[in-house]
Amino acid sequence: MEVKYITRGMSDPQGKPPVWFSCHPADLEKAFPLIPEDILSHANCAVWYDPLMGAQPPEEDGTDAPAEAGGADGIDAQAGAGAAGELDELFERMQLIVLAVSSTFLHEPNRAKDVELPLALEKHIPVLPILIENGIGYEFSNTCAKIQVVRRYEADPTATPYEEVLKTFLSSVLVGDELAEKVRNAFDAYVFLSYRKKDRRHAHRLMRLIHENEQFRDIAIWYDEYLVPGESFNDAIKAAFKKSSLFAMAVTPHLEEKNNYVMRVEYPMARDRKSEQEDFEIVPVEMYEPEDKKDEKEWRINTDELKSHEEFKYKEIPGLRDEHRRPEVDQAFLDALGRIAKKENDGSAQHRFFIGLAYLNGIDVEVDVKVGKRLLVRAALDPEPCLDASAKLCDMYRRGKGTERNLKKAIRWQRLQVMQCEDAWNECHDPDEHRGYATLWFKALRKLAEMYREDGDFDEAADCARRALDLSDKLTDEVGVREQERDRAMILNLLGNLYKERGDLETAGKYYKEAAGIYEKQASEIGTSRARWDVSISWEKLGDLARKRSDLETAEEYYLKAGKIREELNEADPTPFGRRGVSSIMTKMGNVRKSQKRYDEAGDYYKQALGIDSVLAEEVDSSQSWDDYGVSLIKVGDIHKTQEHYDEAYECYRDAFRIFERQADVNGSRLYQEHLAAGLEKMAGISKRRGNKAEADQLYREAIKWRSRLVEEAETVPYIHSLAASYYNAASVYKSPEMMNMARELWSGLSMDHPEYAKYRDKADKMLEEYEKEKE
Repeated sequence: MEVKYITRGMSDPQGKPPVWFSCHPADLEKAFPLIPEDILSHANCAVWYDPLMGAQPPEEDGTDAPAEAGGADGIDAQAGAGAAGELDELFERMQLIVLAVSSTFLHEPNRAKDVELPLALEKHIPVLPILIENGIGYEFSNTCAKIQVVRRYEADPTATPYEEVLKTFLSSVLVGDELAEKVRNAFDAYVFLSYRKKDRRHAHRLMRLIHENEQFRDIAIWYDEYLVPGESFNDAIKAAFKKSSLFAMAVTPHLEEKNNYVMRVEYPMARDRKSEQEDFEIVPVEMYEPEDKKDEKEWRINTDELKSHEEFKYKEIPGLRDEHRRPEVDQAFLDALGRIAKKENDGSAQHRFFIGLAYLNGIDVEVDVKVGKRLLVRAALDPEPCLDASAKLCDMYRRGKGTERNLKKAIRWQRLQVMQCEDAWNECHDPDEHRGYATLWFKALRKLAEMYREDGDFDEAADCARRALDLSDKLTDEVGVREQERDRAMILNLLGNLYKERGDLETAGKYYKEAAGIYEKQASEIGTSRARWDVSISWEKLGDLARKRSDLETAEEYYLKAGKIREELNEADPTPFGRRGVSSIMTKMGNVRKSQKRYDEAGDYYKQALGIDSVLAEEVDSSQSWDDYGVSLIKVGDIHKTQEHYDEAYECYRDAFRIFERQADVNGSRLYQEHLAAGLEKMAGISKRRGNKAEADQLYREAIKWRSRLVEEAETVPYIHSLAASYYNAASVYKSPEMMNMARELWSGLSMDHPEYAKYRDKADKMLEEYEKEKE
């Protein structure tokens, strides 16, 4: 397996949170230029990937690292993580697994879905599936894993934007630059670990050997796990030496080999520094497997052999300790650490939080989730707790980082976070001190409300949101008037969403209106694009509610207000996102006019949306943009059909069908299969009206094939109902009792568990009776 990385500006990956990116090999060309760039725009991390994405099987036998280049010891600039069999070891170091998910990913065997996703879940590594197609979230949840997905192309313009969702997720999982620096400053001292890359397993064991001793827990260990040969390699080594005060060396027979970097560069550097500087120590440890676990090929270092290497300019390694004589090793490190300038920490909950993060994320120490979690728990439950610790424990259980995903446990930690923030505010909320406790408390309540919503607990979610709403009045001194108003509007929208989901549209509308008033006030005062866009979203939400209540005049009023704002914003700064927002309003206005039976006006709005969507499909070339284009064609076709302009309707349906057919061929998405079947049925309906029964019959039968395939793949109620409707429509062309019976049987089966489908069964029965009468 060939492994590469990308970082911001292709800087050194050392010290950056490691993220693994993968997808189906067929999606690499379209997904790789997008997803890693999205991640790097929000997190200064290193995105690692296999350029082949598993398209070719890895080599079966492990081979030695290639010849050393650029002064590095056995690291391939292209490979980094080695060849076959190292995926498991590679994942031990990853903080996040990001998967680009498509229909191809779901339906075809591939390493990302079949190996990497299960491995990440098994190792409790957070997984972020980013959907690069529409309509596959439900399928991913039911066939792969019930975890949060992020839609890169969000179909709902009123939903939280993709960029914001991604940023929130990354911040909950990865450690940012500022926090990582605080973690590094919390260590008592730094140890430079020197080892041959062939001896990686021995190096990892030496790290654990050191940290198993409680006295050495707060000692950082620098090692060049991710360094890649090049101009920065020697500079990184020198910088690490300068920072470190103790040189630990894993000694194995591989040090006997000529021209190795450890004996040629690193050890002489350490020896020279020790001779010049009193507060620098060297502790070499001989590493080997004990007799009962020793591989027959393994041997111990031959010190006499070392003496024959004149190029090393020394005859022995003084002070060598045997790893299996643990008391001697511990004493060697204790003596060495006692002689160096070691910082003293305060033993506070904050300090334990920083060190816990280090072990949890592998920041200058080995990854040890148990140690990290234990330190975080102690920091969270301390009499003077670290507020960040309970929040991090919540994120661990919510995202599955180092532990099983468990939303209820995550909620328990978040409840503690809310209580601790409230206590901190009650102890000190002097606005002159600006400690930000009210803001922390507000954010903790908002997060808890969202988690209860995720867990399906409306009452608790609404209660937390209302508490946050009451608290928002206290934020002005900390964040200023405008930010306080935005925070209040955010909670009002959350409450609106909660009541809308519950079906209480009147209460939802009240909250949405209050939020809209705040956004409108800010838009008039500061006039920024962000404020004006927020207003348009509020009007659109209110329009959706009014239309749901069949109050079409009110819906029209809100949609027109939203559309005016978006057209002005788009005229000032046209962007694909903004133009799609205009198209969304045009479509919804078309829906209103269609419901009012004002078909000419509905057609005009739909055609405006179609004009925008057709251009965006070519420019953006995403599944979302082509889907929008196809749906707009269908809507224009429906108006033509209503007005009995059958030729124009057929042309629109045919063009939409071709779009969906191409997307189905490219993606294989069930969404497009469903669109295809619907397009065929609409074309069949036009053919029937034009008197071309043969063509109608053929098209209906093609639709039935697609509908049957969908039911075979997933026996959902909507798929079964749609298949029954296809049989019913096809039967009506040639009055086929066989097809009508198929429709009846499907609806009869559905009606057993879903009584609302009995009316369709009865309708099929009535048609069958008519067929019998006609025979007589």
